[in-house]
Amino acid sequence: MNTTSNDYVERKGADRRALPRNEVGRRDWDHATTDLVTDKGAQGLGRNDSAGRYILLTFALFLIGLLGVRSANTTLAPLLHDDPHIEQTAEVLASGKSYLTYDLNIETRRLRHNHIANLDRTPYVAIMGASHWQEAHSYLGRGVDLYNAHVHRDYYEDILGVSEMFVKHDRLPKRLIISIRDNMFTKVEDRTDWLWVPILDDYRAMAARLDIPAHNEFTTPLKPRLQQTLSLPLLKANVMRWLKSPVQPGPSDLKKHPTLDTLLPDGSISWSTLHDQAFTQGRATGDALSFAYSKRNSPPPLYPPAIDAVDKMLEYLVAQGVQVYLAHPPFNPVYWDAVQNSPYREGLKEIEGLTRDFAAKYGLDIIGGFDPYPLGCRAEQYIDGEHANPECLQVIIDQFLELDAQKRR
Repeated sequence: MNTTSNDYVERKGADRRALPRNEVGRRDWDHATTDLVTDKGAQGLGRNDSAGRYILLTFALFLIGLLGVRSANTTLAPLLHDDPHIEQTAEVLASGKSYLTYDLNIETRRLRHNHIANLDRTPYVAIMGASHWQEAHSYLGRGVDLYNAHVHRDYYEDILGVSEMFVKHDRLPKRLIISIRDNMFTKVEDRTDWLWVPILDDYRAMAARLDIPAHNEFTTPLKPRLQQTLSLPLLKANVMRWLKSPVQPGPSDLKKHPTLDTLLPDGSISWSTLHDQAFTQGRATGDALSFAYSKRNSPPPLYPPAIDAVDKMLEYLVAQGVQVYLAHPPFNPVYWDAVQNSPYREGLKEIEGLTRDFAAKYGLDIIGGFDPYPLGCRAEQYIDGEHANPECLQVIIDQFLELDAQKRR
């Protein structure tokens, strides 16, 4: 409340103000009870200030600790968390050199974005899909310039986003092999991973080209990514990995390394010899069965806006003169047998039917197949339920090469 001089002039006799009181003749007890701070209370002066400083110091130390954990996790897993490092790695790959890494838990989409941006030519054919294709090396093209544009665990946004990478940098091949897999049409809210988030800028840019609505979920990967970089168990694992590794990641002329996985300049990967030894058939069979039983009662989701987005993307590519080949990556025969007569298998039939509809609408060829048997893919060619080695993938690439040769005659 504002107080002016008029307030005092107009005060009545009942109004009181605090004035000095006569101290003469007052007893010691009176003085003690009216002192604002007694001798005993004076001993506690400054305690609240000290407590506040202690709280601030504790919080500062806690914050420094968190920043230290984040910095360490970023430094020890740069291909997952350090964007400038990912960009530098892409430049290394585009220069024709390989890059050695501890493992393949990396951020493939930002890597792909920068790799394509630095390509010095337009590939003859590119593969777009998930890590099913990760071992599809350029030599599988049998002399054709094949670029592997796979990303880990692709969704429908990736077809749009990776296409945008090619278009934006004037590197769109005239032939594309595009995977249509089981979980491609999953709704954003039903996903459990965050590695797809970095594709959103490219996805929205292509959606604008296609004049279709684009969702705006997770406009930044900061929250889930930050949670991971602040993980103490992850820090422990990263430190132990760093201590045990006889060689540190970095550029290399090697195509395969004894202890480190290799990112190859054609976009594919090569497992370390150590990993090859760990991928026993017994382990692959166990992984395949465990994965199959977890999926049997969960048919693949078919989110209508996702289907519409892919439809528009295919229409655009065909209009650009691109020959598109739709592909189903084959499953491990162990996995395939285990999901028969299940809701999941019925869902796969819907995916197959949707793919045939796309092919009929735009005059596209379909290669590969979820069923590994017609392709001749064997259980020993897999490291788990769905990731095949180059020998199996060669069959699918050969189908493309044969069809492509027919069209060029």
